Amino acid sequence: MFFHRLFFISIILFLASCTGVIDKPDKKGLISEKKLVPLLIEIQLANGLISNPSVQEWVEKIDSTTTYYYIAEKHGYTKEAIDKTLRYYFQEKPKKLIAIYEKSLAKLSEMESLLDKQIKIETERKANIWTGEKNYYYPVSTKNTDFEVTVFGSPSYLLKFTATLFPDDQSIDAKARLFAVRADSVLTGRRIYFETPKYIKDGRPHEYEINISVEQYRNMILKGSLYDISNNLTEQQRHINFENVEFRNLSPNL
Repeated sequence: MFFHRLFFISIILFLASCTGVIDKPDKKGLISEKKLVPLLIEIQLANGLISNPSVQEWVEKIDSTTTYYYIAEKHGYTKEAIDKTLRYYFQEKPKKLIAIYEKSLAKLSEMESLLDKQIKIETERKANIWTGEKNYYYPVSTKNTDFEVTVFGSPSYLLKFTATLFPDDQSIDAKARLFAVRADSVLTGRRIYFETPKYIKDGRPHEYEINISVEQYRNMILKGSLYDISNNLTEQQRHINFENVEFRNLSPNL
C-alpha cells in the first residue's frame, strides 16, 4: 500500500500541474467523484501491468502518461477533463481530493485481498489430488473408499480426513491402508507400506493425517483404502463416516 500511496500522489501532482496553468479552474465539465475513483483505480492497475517485466516483453514500449490518457478516453473523457478535474480538487478542495484518494486506495486494498484469496483457493485446489468422493457415510454410501493416485516428482504428500467410527460398527482393527508401488510394476513390484493409526471407536469425529514421503521413489502409484478391516462385514454391519477427504501434494510447484 505504501507504493500505491506514492503512485497516487505522483499522478495527482503531475496531472494537476501538467498544463502549466495556474488560473483558478471553474467547475464546468468536471469528472464526478463517483466516476473519478474507478478511473484512478484503473490507472493504478495499468501502471502495475506496464511496469511488470513479463508484460514489457510483449507490449510495445509505452509511457505511463500515454496510458493514463488512454484510460481516460476509454471512460469517455479527455486529457483536458482529467487535468481540469484534478487541478480543481487540488487547488479548491484538497481535503476532498484526499478523500477520493483514500477511497481509491481502500478499493484497491479490497481487490488485492480478494485476489489473494482466489490465488490461495486455486493453489489449494491444485494441491489436492484426491480423485474420490469427499465424504462417505456407511452403511448409506454405495461407493467404497479404495483409491489410487499416481504421483510424479514431488516427494511429500498428506492424506487428511475426518473419521467417525460408531460403537455399533462391527469392524476389527479399522484403519486406513496405504502403500506405494512403482508405476511400471504395479502388479509385481515391491509395496512400500505407510504406517496408519487405528480409528477411535467412540462415535465422535476425529481428524487423521497420514504423512507420505516418496522422495526416493519417483513415478509411484499410491494405493489403498480409507476403511481397512481384519474381518468381513455386511454393509449393515458397517457404521463409519469419512468427511473432508484430501490427498494433498505438499510441494505442488515442483
